[in-house]
Amino acid sequence: MNANEYQNLYCQIEEIINYYKLGWIIEQVNNSIHEGKIVSIEDKLAKKNREKTPRIKREDYTAKEKVLLLLNAFETAVINTIELEKEVGEFLTEEISDPQLEPKIKFYSEEEENSHQFIFSSDTINLRQQEAREIQNLLNQLHQELEK
Repeated sequence: MNANEYQNLYCQIEEIINYYKLGWIIEQVNNSIHEGKIVSIEDKLAKKNREKTPRIKREDYTAKEKVLLLLNAFETAVINTIELEKEVGEFLTEEISDPQLEPKIKFYSEEEENSHQFIFSSDTINLRQQEAREIQNLLNQLHQELEK
């Protein structure tokens, strides 16, 4: 793939992330891209100078690296949180001794009167785990395509 194709792919992934209202992921990645990456230049200077002082410099990310940063951030934010949800769900199930109580947590805004509630229950955890596996498979396929 050339730089333009990577840029187009980056934009398509951004659209998908924005569609699901996860723009904060893009914001974090764009901040990292703006800051650039720090690379060591000691190997290049080792022959010239025998000093032990570390030498580093800032470089821009390549178009491919930008796509990989965005994919990895998405994976961390979406896929890896499923494991946390699973652990919390298992903990709640084990800790609740009353069989009439359902192990769940409700999230809602105290500031907004008619805010959206997110109910964290074992049913939603199982559904999200299944969805996460499907997304993970797609991400793995995309990573394989990028490595070609």
